[in-house]
Amino acid sequence: MLCDSDKEEQESQGAFCSTLPEDLGYAKVRAMTDVDGGTLRAWRVSRSWDVPKLAQDIRRVSRDVAVSVADHDGLVRMIYGWERGDHAISERYRLLYAAALRIRPEQLGRGPGGTHPEHSGTQLPVLPLDLGLAHVMMPGDVLTEEKDMDRRGFGLAAMGLLAGALVSSSKVPANVTAKHLRELRRNASAIWTRDQHVGGSGQLREAVTQYTTARAMLDYSSYSTKVGAELQAVTSGLAACAGFAAHDAGQQPLARGLLTEAGLLAAGDALLSTRAYGLLALQSNALGERDRGRAREALRFLDMAEAAARHEPSPRIHALIWMRRAAAAGILDDDLTVCRAITNALRELDRGDHPADPAWSGFVDQAEVTAHEAMARVAQGKPAPAAVLFRDVLTDRNLPPRNRALYTAQLAGSLHAAGDRAEAVSAGLEVLGAVEGDVRSARVLNELRAVRHSTDPDSEFAARYDAALAS
Repeated sequence: MLCDSDKEEQESQGAFCSTLPEDLGYAKVRAMTDVDGGTLRAWRVSRSWDVPKLAQDIRRVSRDVAVSVADHDGLVRMIYGWERGDHAISERYRLLYAAALRIRPEQLGRGPGGTHPEHSGTQLPVLPLDLGLAHVMMPGDVLTEEKDMDRRGFGLAAMGLLAGALVSSSKVPANVTAKHLRELRRNASAIWTRDQHVGGSGQLREAVTQYTTARAMLDYSSYSTKVGAELQAVTSGLAACAGFAAHDAGQQPLARGLLTEAGLLAAGDALLSTRAYGLLALQSNALGERDRGRAREALRFLDMAEAAARHEPSPRIHALIWMRRAAAAGILDDDLTVCRAITNALRELDRGDHPADPAWSGFVDQAEVTAHEAMARVAQGKPAPAAVLFRDVLTDRNLPPRNRALYTAQLAGSLHAAGDRAEAVSAGLEVLGAVEGDVRSARVLNELRAVRHSTDPDSEFAARYDAALAS
């Protein structure tokens, strides 16, 4: 006879497995062998934990990735049952169990073997799941279709992605040289360039793999002081690339963890810090659609970016900070600040190109500033002026494919909010053409949600949108 907690586990397992795509690394997790009760108990004892402590940690991890589990008392009963061998631990709980123990998922079945994870010789998750990501996940604030991409599956897909991308210390070079640094820089540049063409969903796994590889080198390889400083800077840049890809793919807790890592690894470097804080502000502004408090968080990140960049002569860097201030001010309906921020951003760009402009800031131009003004107007409840601005942005023939798809989707949303449903659907169909091609971006599809919800389920737009969402 099953207790209530066992029933909950069995009922949720089928839905759980169906939501974890193999291309996010879950295939590796799913291949884990069964774990016997004695091994589970040995892991717990190796940490000097009692059962309530383990249950508490598993529930903490589950909150961090927005996964539903049994309540504390139910989980305590389940742990005792697993350890006695009354029933097998499911794949979902094995993954959470490993995260609570801070070990790789495939290590769980091997037992502790007298080693503590800090000395196990394998690369541990570089994004600890107790990083404090629970505050990132507000009810319903993941930027995906609520019905089709549920939070539980998305959160654990991120865990599966990391599990599949971890790099063992034996897989990195014993000594890092300038040649390794050049390769890492080339990879970072390629990821950043591809992102603007295909979007984050199309390269998230590759981006995370490149970051974890660099991080493993930083943690385990030998190098000179000079090479070490450069390696840390490259690793920060790769964390920023992967974090932005995760944001574009709709994986917000993963994005927050990676972008936080980018900021920490920047170690006070002005440009790296500005990049990390600017991207954190971008994510906060996006989450501000559902929670205005995120806009204030964005402004705090931008204050940090401004402080880091105060001695930097690059006009694009300062324009980036100002345009993201405009977007945050729009969420807070601060029209004066919106106008002032846009004016200052354009004034910075009027200074022209500068040798100090970093390569990754090349996207900051007049069209991008105008797009941020349009976003601010949408947030202020002014969709008609926003639509005019988005149309102006789309006249720029140099927009990369993902950005063009994004701004066209935002135009569709603005037209829909302004009451022009026919034009909204027309713009939306243009976006779907891009998504059916090379662009892979959950963020782009998210912008079309309102249009889809008001469209006849039997329409061409609805059918193509639903197919794109399911692909």
